[in-house]
Amino acid sequence: MSEFESMRQNMVKGQVLPENVTNPFILDALLNVPREKFVPRQLSHIAYMDANFPYTVDRFLLRPATLGRLLEALNPKPLESILYIAAGTGYGPALLSQMGARVIALDSEENLTQKAERLVQDLKLSSVEVVLGPLEEGWEKEAPYDKVVIEGCVDLIPESLMLQLKEGGVLVTLKHRKERGTYALKCVKQDDVFTEIPLFDAFAPRLKAFRRGKPFIF
Repeated sequence: MSEFESMRQNMVKGQVLPENVTNPFILDALLNVPREKFVPRQLSHIAYMDANFPYTVDRFLLRPATLGRLLEALNPKPLESILYIAAGTGYGPALLSQMGARVIALDSEENLTQKAERLVQDLKLSSVEVVLGPLEEGWEKEAPYDKVVIEGCVDLIPESLMLQLKEGGVLVTLKHRKERGTYALKCVKQDDVFTEIPLFDAFAPRLKAFRRGKPFIF
């Protein structure tokens, strides 16, 4: 067993399982996708730390347990179409690809999408398409989606983005409210009504693209 394989096992046993992530497909993906490749090479030795990993001032990779719990709430299924917003270098999309989903990996920072494209090719992730564009606009070209992930913390969610969900679709992210702090959120679209379901407390920096001051519905 390689050093990184051992790190992945320790991440799942020591960080993810204790926070009640039980979906076997998510656990299998976490054990098999090389997280160390999605961070700068000189920092690969801390890729599995129990903390958010910063890419840039406004972009980061969520701590493993938080991402695992979000994906458990998302409950991805094979062949589902999933829009992954703030995809960074593509770790989250790679996990979903491992589970058989078809993923649009959107980011607004070209240096991150360029690395994501290289990793998609290197790891032969044929079900992941990397795209560059404003986060808050989503990716209407491939809409509607079965599910949406926003990797980061939002103040509110644009109506135009929610409309890219199919009927019965699900969106997961982290949300910030002054009176509550930061928590994970699941949003379900049913009969064109969007219902928020709070999940668990979690921390992540707020994404600039989803701060108050833009047209939101919640």
